[in-house]
Amino acid sequence: MPWHVTLRDASCVGDRANLYSLGEIELARGSVVGQEAYLCTGTHDFDHPDTPLLTAKITVGADAFVGARAFVLPGVRIGDGAVIGACSVVTRDLPSWTVSAGNPIRIIRAREIPDVAGRLSAPTDK
Repeated sequence: MPWHVTLRDASCVGDRANLYSLGEIELARGSVVGQEAYLCTGTHDFDHPDTPLLTAKITVGADAFVGARAFVLPGVRIGDGAVIGACSVVTRDLPSWTVSAGNPIRIIRAREIPDVAGRLSAPTDK
C-alpha cells in the first residue's frame, strides 16, 4: 500500500528491501534502508480467537541507517542518526545517535561523528 509510505528528502531504500506497509512507514530526511531489509507494520493479536490484524507505524529518523537484511517490527521508532547493524531484529524503539545490532537488537555504543578538528561527538544540530 504505497499510500502508507512517506519518503522524505534524500531518503532511500536499497534493492529488494520490503516496506510491508499495512500501516504507515515514514523515512525521514537522509535516512537509508539497506538491501533486503524488511520493515513490517503488521502483526496479529494471537490472544484473540480470530487473530485480527494489528498495525503500527514505523518511523526511521533523519540520517538513520538500517543495515542490510535487518527486520523492523511494527510500531518501532528509530531515532535520528541511529545505525542498525545488518541482519538485526529491531524489537523496540532506538534512541538517536546510537549504534545497535543483534537478535534481539541491543545498543552497542553511542554514534560519534568527528568534527572538522577531529573531535568526536554526537551531532547537536539535528
